[in-house]
Order: sequence, then structure tokens, then C-alpha cells
Amino acid sequence: MNTKLAPTYKKMFGDYWILWYSISNSYSVINSDFELLLDTYLASNTQKDFSNTLSDQIPVSDSLKLSETIHNYLKDCNNPYSPPNTSSDTLDTSHRNISKHYLFDSKRIQIYYSSELVLKTVHPAIAYYCNTSTANTDVTFDIYLKNDNLYLFKNGELMSCVPKREYHLLQGKFIMQLLCSLHNKVEQDWIGTLHGSTITDGNSSILFVGKSGKGKSTLSALLATNGFELLADDVSPLLSENQHIYYNPSSISIKEGAFNLLQPLVKNFEKLPIVEFNKTKGQLKYMPCTKPKQDHYPCHAIVLVNYVSESETIIEPISIKHILETIIEDSWLSPNPKHAQQFLDWLQKVKLYQVTYSDTNSVSSEISALFKQFNYQNQ
Repeated sequence: MNTKLAPTYKKMFGDYWILWYSISNSYSVINSDFELLLDTYLASNTQKDFSNTLSDQIPVSDSLKLSETIHNYLKDCNNPYSPPNTSSDTLDTSHRNISKHYLFDSKRIQIYYSSELVLKTVHPAIAYYCNTSTANTDVTFDIYLKNDNLYLFKNGELMSCVPKREYHLLQGKFIMQLLCSLHNKVEQDWIGTLHGSTITDGNSSILFVGKSGKGKSTLSALLATNGFELLADDVSPLLSENQHIYYNPSSISIKEGAFNLLQPLVKNFEKLPIVEFNKTKGQLKYMPCTKPKQDHYPCHAIVLVNYVSESETIIEPISIKHILETIIEDSWLSPNPKHAQQFLDWLQKVKLYQVTYSDTNSVSSEISALFKQFNYQNQ
């Protein structure tokens, strides 16, 4: 068979296997039965050989259909990976209509925006760091809209050019470049930026993941008011060098449905400005948090967040299938084979849970117990 379509790496997680295909930089989760069939298919020289291998178990006609299914699966997993097209445009400084300065510890960042609408793509999440000083800057970004495309430049170099309807791609690229500046790294140093929010107790961290609207940011905000610290909201960067999650200074984005819940818990919450970028996201508030004592922490668990009204608080183990399918969709993962191997190894080390909750005090207590368990085990 065509072994060029075979996965580059594979790793077993209980009843499931995760496969990584270098051609497409894609991950696939399959069960053990299908993995065995896949191995048999790839080890066969022809479809006839594959059918003969299975002849004692299924009819030839069924084995041919199965062979076709596996072939189509492998083709789908091997669609070539295409890096985002950044175009060849050069910086156009005529779009520098709005200027904002930000101070992150000692790092001074200046961002030029072309309009108030463009400003809303990144400014609200980092507005807490806005500074009136116009002293020399360490890094300069330009973000502007031109011919229905959004452009991102860093120190005059084009980082991204995307259609305006795909503004989330530019937001992700900006956060990556901001993190590189703050942590003195380059993009090639990261395993990826994981779609999830990370909380630390000062010793280790837990990554909270979940589909939009399931309450991961709200839970992070609740925990931040109960003695924990926010390490990263929504975008959690994982470094290759030590496989730690690093600090992301973006404030927590709070959806309108959680305003009443957080108002009595967060000082001056009612004074936080309401941001409305588009109808899909609705009204948002960005809640700034105190920076953790360290810039990075090891992650000992990934927790899938499931808010259910009037439910008990339950933390229970969950399969890698549910976790990976939740993470992959909106994460950026490096196409570097070394990083893919590190990501699989990292996943195998962390504990995987689902938390179902509605009561804020109860869930804070359970998460605290989880942290204590990890700290005890790692003493």
C-alpha cells in the first residue's frame, strides 16, 4: 500500500490512539480496533493482500469497501499543510490614525490602528496596560484595514494579511507575536498556542478548555477571585524548551450572561467598559487580573468545562478523544515534527478531567483540592 500516507507519529491513550500526519500537520483520534485495521492495511502490499488477511473474518466484498474507507481516511488526513499567505505588501504608514502605548512590566509596546473598528480587534483585551508615556518603544505594531484585508506588521515586517471576515486569525497572530516580544522568544520556539484558559496556584497550572459558551473564561474569572491567578485566558502558549504554559497578559473576556454573576465578586466590575465588536459575540467586558508570581508553570491537568444550571459539582476523568477534539479546532500547533512529538508526549503526562458545575463555591473548592493533589504527588 501507499505508506507515504501513513501517520508520522502515533501514541496510545487508553482505548484511543492519536495519530499525527506531518504532510497536513493534523491530528486524528481513532479507536484501537480501527488502528489495528490501519496497521494491517499499511502492511499489505495490495488490496487483495489486505482482503486475504481479513478473509477469515469478513466477506471479500466487505473487505474491499473497508479498504476504500481506509484509503479515503488517509487521503483526508494528508491534505498538504499550507502556511497562511502573508502577501508581499510593504508597510503603509498612511494608516497610522490611532496610536496607543502599552507598558508590560518594562517592555514598551506601541500599536498604530487605522480606525476605531480595527482598534477593537486587539485593544480591549490589553487596554489595562495602556500607558500615556511616549518614551522610546521596544516593539511597534501596525494593524490596519486595506482593500478588505487586515494587515499586521511588527517593526515594519509583515506578519499577517487576512480577509477582514477572518479577523480572528489576525488576533491569534498578534497574540503570538506579542508573547514572543514579552518572553524574548521567536515563533519557532513554541509547541503551540492552545485554545483554553490557564489558572495557577503558584506551583503548577490547570488548562481549562471547552466549546464557546460552556463557561471556561467565566470559571477562570471565578477562580481568580478565589485565591488563584490567571496565567492565560483563551490563548495558552506552550513552550518547546520546558513544556510549560506561559503568561498571556490579555484580560479575561466575560460574556454578557456572566455579568450578574461576577459583579458582586469583582471590584469595580460595573465600571469595566462594555465592548461590542460583532453581533455573534454580543456584549463583552474584559476583566484584568493580577500577574502571577512567575511567567510560566508546568501544567498537570486539562479540564473540560461544562456549566449546567442547578447541577452538582462533579469532576471526573474524561477520554483523550473529547479533550483533543475540543482543543484542536481553534488552537495553533506547530508543524515542526519535534514539536508534534513533544505535544503528544505532553498530552500523555497530563491528567484529563471534565468538571460539571453550577455552584461557584463548590467548584472553587474542588479545583483547590485538585491542585493540592498535584502538589502532593510532585513533592
